[in-house]
Amino acid sequence: MVPVKVVLAVEDRDYIEPLLNYVHGSEYARRLRITAFSQPEAFHQYMIETSGMKRPEVVVGEAAFLNLWTTRENADIPYLVLYEGEQVSEYEQLLLKYQPLSELVSSILETARQRSNSRKSVNSQEGGMIIGMVAASGGLGKTTTALNMSKQLGNEGYSVFYLNLETMDSSALFTGSDGSSGSQEEGLSRLLYDLKSEGKEGALLSMASYCVHRPEIQADTFQPVYNRKELMDMTCDEAKELIRTIAESGQYDVVIVDGDSEHGERAQAVLEASHKLIWLLADDLMSMHKCGLWLDVLATTQPEGLKAMICKTSFVVNRYMGTMINSLPRDFIELNGALPYIPSWKQMQHPELLLSSPIYQREIRHLCRELLDMESSAQPSVAWS
Repeated sequence: MVPVKVVLAVEDRDYIEPLLNYVHGSEYARRLRITAFSQPEAFHQYMIETSGMKRPEVVVGEAAFLNLWTTRENADIPYLVLYEGEQVSEYEQLLLKYQPLSELVSSILETARQRSNSRKSVNSQEGGMIIGMVAASGGLGKTTTALNMSKQLGNEGYSVFYLNLETMDSSALFTGSDGSSGSQEEGLSRLLYDLKSEGKEGALLSMASYCVHRPEIQADTFQPVYNRKELMDMTCDEAKELIRTIAESGQYDVVIVDGDSEHGERAQAVLEASHKLIWLLADDLMSMHKCGLWLDVLATTQPEGLKAMICKTSFVVNRYMGTMINSLPRDFIELNGALPYIPSWKQMQHPELLLSSPIYQREIRHLCRELLDMESSAQPSVAWS
């Protein structure tokens, strides 16, 4: 299930910390994302600015905090008032402050469940937002960008799935698994089999039994596929069904799809199935040339599809060094962002450090904010304020 976003507002930090520790060490760790406040002013500011996918499902707090949230009646966000027996008659939804933590958390989740059917998806889409990563040639940093986005969004409290559809999956460098020891009856191979076996029922499949959680990238993903032929034989329709099954499973806010770098069946599926596309460029003649050629192919074979694709595409130059030397390959392209060149990555021996650059993370955060309309002052999923 999609983690429930909860705002907790209590003055006593000694109350907040045990609750957070309990959630993190229990079965609720994957079901809750808590942003905690002990200062009324910070809570008030957060509730004014919070919108989009960071909008909480439930607010739980003391009356002194909720009194500052003057727009609560119009916010369409359920709230629970923590009480100890004091007079709180002006509030209808009350929650006993001191009770077994399991019962406290269950009450919060039940409140979210009761409202979930009446809430629209933030993306105005069925299921999670699908973000496709595109590049006209290999070696442009597509996987590095995708995994940094995954980590950033996961740290922000979003539930993320990272799907790699490359024939040669380089993401194993980051997660430490090459798929060579994985069972062929598990993961992506089994899901593809089940989708073919169950047909239209596939959309109802739970992803939990197929994927693994990778804390390095703060996301669920599949073990890398050992049998590359499974990917090479995948049709466009099969790839689109796979992408949409994950997005519509009800588990994820965002699905990041790392597509192949050559125009083919899987690459076409990413173009068609994604709600948003990030098309990576490099400021060199060969990269720009190949990008233009790919766009020409799309313009010839599917002109109407190209128009729709451009509307949802952000063209981003990677390894940007402060100024552009080469021209963009086609006149209709507008550059929507830039990710910096990190010199220390050139001779790096430990790939996991590619997920740890503060400068790169800053620009990734900006890119995520543009894509998902994240508020600029978002708090972490568990915050002290």
